[in-house]
Amino acid sequence: MKLNRFFHISLVLILLISLWVDGAVSNESAEKMLEVARKQFYAAVEDEKRIEPTIALFEQIGETEPEYVGRTQVYIGALVALKGKHAFFPHTKLKWVNRGLAIMDGGLKKGPGDIEALFIHGTTCYYLPFFFQRRDDVQRDFKEIIKQMPLQVHAYDPKLITNIVVFLLENAKLTPDEKVYLQALKSRLESQRPVAHQ
Repeated sequence: MKLNRFFHISLVLILLISLWVDGAVSNESAEKMLEVARKQFYAAVEDEKRIEPTIALFEQIGETEPEYVGRTQVYIGALVALKGKHAFFPHTKLKWVNRGLAIMDGGLKKGPGDIEALFIHGTTCYYLPFFFQRRDDVQRDFKEIIKQMPLQVHAYDPKLITNIVVFLLENAKLTPDEKVYLQALKSRLESQRPVAHQ
């Protein structure tokens, strides 16, 4: 009887450990997929042919990793809006940008405190012409990033955070306290960078 109970407890422990390991592996592979998708995203800004494959990659990540669904949707919306950059007719440009903005807005609602989603949403809106009337969104996104930064800074790749901080320092309307905080964070991140061996 005791042996049977011991066997059941051992089996449960093995299953729990294997689930934990599978989850860790899954999370690691999701991070790698995200890293690839980010690189493809920035390449798609210049190369229209990369837009659709990059959308497909973000869709796959969103389907397999529910925790990233808001973030991936924001990226997808930015890519759809990017189709407007490559469109020939003004009404087609407008159609793609408006469609992309609607997708991005929906993604941000699913991940309102996600720093990366806020950054992609904010920077996409930042580069839009004034007649899209998205300047308030830009500042709201940037302010929310600064608010979330102390809570989430360790959850992201330091290079990504450094890029966000540099962009905010150069482009956001910041209070003196926000500038001091971001400068200090930038210095801290730069001091933690591994030194390249020569």
